[in-house]
Amino acid sequence: MTALNTPERAAPARPAADHAIVARGLRKHYGTDHKRIDALLGVDLHVRRGEVVGVLGPNGAGKTTLIEILEGIRPHDGGSARVLSVPVQDAAGMKRARRHIGIASQQSALPPLLTVRELLTLQRTLFGSAVDVGALIDELGLADKARERVGNLSGGQQQRVAVALALVGDPQLLFLDEPTSQLDPQARRAVWAVLERQRDTRNATVLLTTHQMEEAQRLCDRILVIDHGRVIAEGSPGELVEAHCPGRVISFKADGETLPDLGGFTAVLHTAGAERSVRVEVDDVPAALGLLVDRQRAGQLTLDGLRIERRTLEDVFLKLTGRQIRG
Repeated sequence: MTALNTPERAAPARPAADHAIVARGLRKHYGTDHKRIDALLGVDLHVRRGEVVGVLGPNGAGKTTLIEILEGIRPHDGGSARVLSVPVQDAAGMKRARRHIGIASQQSALPPLLTVRELLTLQRTLFGSAVDVGALIDELGLADKARERVGNLSGGQQQRVAVALALVGDPQLLFLDEPTSQLDPQARRAVWAVLERQRDTRNATVLLTTHQMEEAQRLCDRILVIDHGRVIAEGSPGELVEAHCPGRVISFKADGETLPDLGGFTAVLHTAGAERSVRVEVDDVPAALGLLVDRQRAGQLTLDGLRIERRTLEDVFLKLTGRQIRG
């Protein structure tokens, strides 16, 4: 979520004018030499105008620090960064640039006594935009809360208000730090639809952090995976999966408590309530299918509900960081 903002689709070879964000060798540390924590260790980032870029990483990897430096609210200790062609350390320039930037951060203090409509109308006035406040409220599923005081809303509803605040100024650039972390699936999809519209109709640029793999897969043209302050992988969702987890997953229903020997293939038994399933990660699909059919003919297993799927961004994340996404 975000505090009330105050007004005022990367190839390095492209001209800087094509980019909404350019960062080179960005560094940030906290503490002293004796207790120093390096949050960013030479991060390079280029985000083209109209591109949606996601930043993934375990908790403490440096994602929020990166976002806050690019927003101009946290100083950096090395390297350089420009946002909408303005150096982030240029306070006067960033004050002007913020008239074209929308921000939704994880922590905020929204004015509790204003209604949703009053707050968004005030924000629109400050930015001088022509965004239809009522339509935005409807799109984010807040129509029945438009006259409700913000302080009376649930956490998820306040998060949607925060996203609406970021959008109501009709920004060229959006910084979104886990914008749907508190939302149910229906509300999450409503936010995604609004962000896609902003990109497709206004050519808005979006930089977001997320722990939602489905969100990254759907929204992001490109993803950076950050761990221990460094970019450890970059590419489109499909490119990352093919580069780091190129195999496939064969899954089927389990009909017993144990699994038969599957040769060199590793199988994992999953239990969800009363249902059990088997997941086999393979590089050679024909060989694996042949072995599974042989085991079925021998009466050692059944292949009910068999599916063959690509591995996922979550598989990539676990392989690269060694941690689950909430790590």
